[in-house]
Parts: sequence; C-alpha cells; structure tokens
Amino acid sequence: MSVNPDVNIVKEWILKEIEAENIKPGESLPGLLAIARQLDVTTDNVQVAIHELVTEQIITQNFEEGARVKIPQPFFYPLDELMSIGRMISDKGYESGTVFLSLDEEIASLDDCKVMQLEPNSPITVIERIRTANSQPVVYCLDKVTTNVLAHFGTHNQQTSILKAIEAESHQTIAYAETEMEAISYEPYISDALEADPQDGLMLLRQVHYTEDGTPILYSLNYFKSSLVKFRTIRKRL
Repeated sequence: MSVNPDVNIVKEWILKEIEAENIKPGESLPGLLAIARQLDVTTDNVQVAIHELVTEQIITQNFEEGARVKIPQPFFYPLDELMSIGRMISDKGYESGTVFLSLDEEIASLDDCKVMQLEPNSPITVIERIRTANSQPVVYCLDKVTTNVLAHFGTHNQQTSILKAIEAESHQTIAYAETEMEAISYEPYISDALEADPQDGLMLLRQVHYTEDGTPILYSLNYFKSSLVKFRTIRKRL
C-alpha cells in the first residue's frame, strides 16, 4: 500500500470496481480525469495508483491501449511435477488438441549429443507440434527423443502423450526432468505458429527428461504463450 492516502483511495476504488465486475477483464479503466473528479483526488494520484496496480499485475498498460484490467491466464503449469501439456489443458475443461508441423527421424546435432549424452551421428526422433485448447494455439513444442516413437504418431492426428509413447516404446519409466525457464520476446516463426502478436511474450521451458537410471531420453523445448499460461511451484525454506 502507498503511504499516500489519496493513492490508496484510488486503488481501493479500482479494485472494488473490478470485484463488482463493473470493469471486466480486458476492459479499459475510466480516464484519469474522470477518476480524479469522482474521487476528488489529483490526476497525479490516479497515475500513481494505476502504476502500483500495474506493478501488482492487476492492471496492464501500454501506449496504444492505455490502462486495462488484466485478463487472467486460464492455465496453470506446475513446475514441481511432470504433467503433460494435454492434461494441463483438459484439467481446465478445455479440449486438448495437437497440430503436427513436422515428424521425422534425424541425425542428432552436436548440441543434441551433448545434452542427451549421445554418440556422434546418433539417430533421434524430432517432433514439432502446436498444442491447442479448443483449437486455439497455446504451446509450441519441439521434442527430441532418443527412441524411435514415430509409430505412435504416424497418422499426424493422434493425441498420444509423448511421455506415454516414449515409455511404451522404450519400456522405461521417465522419472524426473531438469528444467530451465527463459522469458522470450517475439520470435517470428514460433510467434506466428502460435498466432501471437509481436508484443506477446513467450516463456520457454527447456527440459531434459531422464529415466530411473539417470539416462536422458527426451529433450524438449516448449514455448508457452505468457498470456495464456501461468507457472506454479511450491518452494520450501531450507
């Protein structure tokens, strides 16, 4: 909370308007002068209040559209468990779908060999997909698998979980994954595939999945639309 009581008056008024659904997600706030007159405060105080609500991610603001109520992301992806993207989508009541962009067996690159501890010129399965919710793009997935799982996706329209396909083909259990997160700005190819606007951010989840004996078996790069997916984890104090 601000130390300025007038700023707090504005913040509380905006929050109550949102809670009462007088201003809905995605809708613009009234103008600075209109709010200032209604609450008998200065426009400077209104600007500070909006700035604080932007910092708290209640409001979004840009030059073209002004201040709007933030639209909450419909999906939560847990970082402390191995959940499939399909389950993340279906758990929220949406229909999970897949659009295959490419599906091939290739020779692993030097980086692939390093990440997955492979010998040079080792073959890998490379699967490029868009995961959808009610036919709308949510995640761009590039998966590299040390086991040939092409038979599980041969028709380009199957909805098989890649984790289940790998376990079925390799007869091994995927036990854990090492994960890195990175915020990504506009990437023409990936953003276009996700039908994302140039100002829409992406979150890259780079993961290496291991079997119970510690062998890398899946290297995945998943680009999530930040406007649709929020990440969640539980952190314990040591």
